[in-house]
Amino acid sequence: MAKTKLTSLTEGNIPRLIFSFSWPIFISMIFTELYNITNSLIVGNYVSLKALSAVSATTWLCNAFNYAFYGLGMGAGILIAKYYGAKDSHNLKKTLDTAIVFGIVGGIIITVLSELFLPFLMKICNITGDIYKDAYEYLRVYFLGNTAVLTYQMCFFILRSFGDTKHQLYYSVISSIINIALGVLLVRVFHLNVIGMAIATIVSQFTMDALALRLMLTYEGVDFDFRNIEFSFQTILEICRLGIPAGFQNMLIAIGSILVQSRVNEFPYPVIAGIGVGEKVANWAQLFSVSVSNATMSLVAQNLGAKKYDRVRESIRESARIATIFTVLSIAIIWILAPMLVSRFSDNQEAVYYGTNMVRFALFGIFFINYSHIYNGACRGAGNVRYPMYIAIFGQCICKILFVTIGLKLFYDVHILYCATAFGHSMAGILATLYFYSSAWVLEHGLREVKR
Repeated sequence: MAKTKLTSLTEGNIPRLIFSFSWPIFISMIFTELYNITNSLIVGNYVSLKALSAVSATTWLCNAFNYAFYGLGMGAGILIAKYYGAKDSHNLKKTLDTAIVFGIVGGIIITVLSELFLPFLMKICNITGDIYKDAYEYLRVYFLGNTAVLTYQMCFFILRSFGDTKHQLYYSVISSIINIALGVLLVRVFHLNVIGMAIATIVSQFTMDALALRLMLTYEGVDFDFRNIEFSFQTILEICRLGIPAGFQNMLIAIGSILVQSRVNEFPYPVIAGIGVGEKVANWAQLFSVSVSNATMSLVAQNLGAKKYDRVRESIRESARIATIFTVLSIAIIWILAPMLVSRFSDNQEAVYYGTNMVRFALFGIFFINYSHIYNGACRGAGNVRYPMYIAIFGQCICKILFVTIGLKLFYDVHILYCATAFGHSMAGILATLYFYSSAWVLEHGLREVKR
């Protein structure tokens, strides 16, 4: 089997490295978003508005698991990038082996637990009435893919830690095509409705796993072999130390959004569907800054491992500059195209109206959360995972919940729901920036230069 060469981020032009690292992640994230919205698009166009409302009502519950898995994958990626930058081949192999085993076995355990507690989870989300049956059937099948999600998050962060973002792009494209084609076939031709869409999703997820795991066998200089696994419980603890704060942060953000969604679910179907679709569309504007934050994290981790502190600081500066430019462009484009984009999900004019408003209100917060992605990514790459967690939880969870709870008591109006996301994102971005430029920890670890 031909060997795949790895990329070092400790040498070369930094802006060029950021672009070469980020653009495949950006495009793969577009396909991932397409993958995520495919379920709503197909159900909304080929089943009914009620089915679309059911899928929209489950979005943040699905995201809660995805975000937790994302955090654990991030923990593994930080460790592997550090050992790769330091050329520590023994710890590199041990961490890679442990991360993959952890992804597969941990995913199976979480899959079983999520199926057992599904009725309780739906109760938390306040999913009731006519949409309950569709939502329950969708989640019951969808959660069978939790093993696949945790495994490919581990694999994708391992790829990024080696500077390889192109294979993630290829696999995301393949997975999206499978999800779309199989989803249309099962929903429109075989009339399996929301169950068919969930089946298409888990098939596409396990396909990504198979491709990513096969790739691990081909990496040049990485001795990975399923017949020679070096497993370490100590490494699991280290992955969890770095990954659980980010996963916990994302879980709490998702739980906060679930609580907000429970208030959204009190409104009529067009509002539920419109706001669910609107949040998906608005999130596209932050895809590039999220992509760059992954580059920032890997650049910081590898160069700190190699003790190249000037490159660490330059990486952060360039990442912030590049991410801001492209975020502003994304906001402008999506603002203009919002009605057309939302209408792709449903031809119900009320749903399009509420969805368009949701998009445009949410975009105000995207500019600020751009800085949260970059500066928090830099801190995590240096091993500081706690303070980014505190900042994100306070901004995107606590502030958002308080805004909705107090706002709806004062003015029971859909505009409170529109503004909540923008307010939470803005607070997270502002607080992350203040922490980065005022923290003694950031200065001590060489992420920021001493002012003279």
